[in-house]
Amino acid sequence: MRQIINTGLLVFIMFTVGCGSFITSDKWNHFAFSASISSVATVSTARPVEALVFTIGLGFIKEVYDGLWGSGFQIWDLAADMAGAGAGGYASAKIYMEEFP
Repeated sequence: MRQIINTGLLVFIMFTVGCGSFITSDKWNHFAFSASISSVATVSTARPVEALVFTIGLGFIKEVYDGLWGSGFQIWDLAADMAGAGAGGYASAKIYMEEFP
């Protein structure tokens, strides 16, 4: 069952983050990507807190990279990453805990 959930979440990542015309807002891209990664990490490890920290860390690293070599560090992008990580982790933890108490 865990493999089915992981596969579904990865498909969600591909269709929400990879389609630039489907999602036009940069903040929504940050939110959706972080929610997807946090969901996959939560279900894969069954440790929501570690998945949240991991996902926020990825968002922070991405923003530092943008600050050094990209479009610039954006605190609102990081806030969208944090919100997405929290929402995705919370939702997948609730679903996972109901499925596997």
